[in-house]
Amino acid sequence: HSHTHHCPLSTTAAEEPEELPLPSEEPQHQKPRTEPPASEALPARAELGELRVSSITSNSVGLQWSIPEGSFDSFTLQYRDAQGQPQALPIDGGSRWVTVPGLSPSHRYRFHLYGLRGRKKIDHVSTEAVTAAEEPEELPLPSEEPREKSQPDSPASEALPARAELGELRVSSVTSNSVGLQWSVPEGSFDSFTLQYRDAQGQPQALPIDGGSRSVTVPGLSPSHRYRFHLYGLRGRKKIEHVSTEAVT
Repeated sequence: HSHTHHCPLSTTAAEEPEELPLPSEEPQHQKPRTEPPASEALPARAELGELRVSSITSNSVGLQWSIPEGSFDSFTLQYRDAQGQPQALPIDGGSRWVTVPGLSPSHRYRFHLYGLRGRKKIDHVSTEAVTAAEEPEELPLPSEEPREKSQPDSPASEALPARAELGELRVSSVTSNSVGLQWSVPEGSFDSFTLQYRDAQGQPQALPIDGGSRSVTVPGLSPSHRYRFHLYGLRGRKKIEHVSTEAVT
């Protein structure tokens, strides 16, 4: 295996300043001796691959990473919000991507991903992303379905390539409160996607997704609940194609 990027990656990681100060974490650093000896029995190394930006909207950023060596119990993603306040997002150790929600449009963010064993931070990678400008138009919610059928084709849409096709919608990860989904676009392209589903209370939810994305993590779900997800590919505001799948948290 030629993982050539490891050396430069670990040197840049080493020079990185200590993680953002999160009040809840301070005490840990004052008593490093209390690490249980058990951690010494773990494999010598665990390594994080490059942190890549996989999607951007006006209020979210999707990030992906790999684990070329070893494994981590969990991750934490740290960044500062638009007000400069430190934020930390806990992530399951099996995850290889995350969507960071609730961001501000047209803002530069620096993200730091830490790999943890127990409560100890073993490795860390960083990246930057700038969110998209505010999106003026609202996506149609599930309740507006009838519009699709009743709306005559606008002449503009006929000028687009004949076909755009969505590949199978696959479940790539499941936790007690989130589901990761992946799809492909075997033919043509879409301006954007919208993922629709009903929450545990039966209320329709719609998640807008950037047209370049091929994966999303749906947060804020309820444990042990079956969800049915519908992914629509849009051109402008028109839904061209749609695929569905189910998952149980």
